[in-house]
Amino acid sequence: MPAKMKIRSAYSNLPTAERKVADFILENPSRASLMVINEIADAAGVSVPSVTRLAKKLGYNGFLDFRVALASGSSSLESLKSEPIRVDDTDEATIEKVFLSSMRALEDTLKAMNRQKLAEVADKCVAANRIFVLGTASSAILAEDLVMQLVSMGCDATAVSDPQVMEVLSSRFSDKDVFIGISRSGRTKLLLDALKAAKARGCYTAFISNYINSPASAISDAFFCTSCVDDMKNITGRESNITMHGLTGALVLLMARKGVEAR
Repeated sequence: MPAKMKIRSAYSNLPTAERKVADFILENPSRASLMVINEIADAAGVSVPSVTRLAKKLGYNGFLDFRVALASGSSSLESLKSEPIRVDDTDEATIEKVFLSSMRALEDTLKAMNRQKLAEVADKCVAANRIFVLGTASSAILAEDLVMQLVSMGCDATAVSDPQVMEVLSSRFSDKDVFIGISRSGRTKLLLDALKAAKARGCYTAFISNYINSPASAISDAFFCTSCVDDMKNITGRESNITMHGLTGALVLLMARKGVEAR
């Protein structure tokens, strides 16, 4: 997974000092990839241990590994850099920045995606008796959209967002079912409890989240971390579903192909 995507995914849970380091790196990725640890600490206004803690929290052995990942993970869209959306931006500039941010988020998600795992999810769904797609709040809309596409292909698929229905289903999952959970935060207790119940009853389980450190990553058979469009959340208060739509769209297409081949 690209280093910058890891930072964005963990950002909301970082302590103040580590967040300052993250801010500096996200705003100056090319420069940061060439700096030594003391320089980054000084530029961010924090101590050297804060930089090290951030690197380790993101899964690197130390700062040097983190810096190498930052340098090697630069996007092919770096030439299309745009500043964050600002209050004095024109409408035209805002539109361009939204599109560029969305393109980078999709590319980051593609880079991070385990494509073999996504193909495995498609295989399991094609062979499943039933497919349950669970999501709450805004993720419920994405769950319903995915299920609508699955049903149109002839799958026995159900979208679930009601807490009471989730509790009932927890005792009815079987090893012939597939469970797909969708949660931007990756920490929705209701979904995590349903995931554990599905796993315990033999379901094949997949989970989609914007949060790399979601507990679901250690429970589900297949876990996908999608990138988010920062400006969308900063301005509207809600994250964009564009990368999750991209991932579920790829899943549906794979299933359609595999379903035709299986006949």
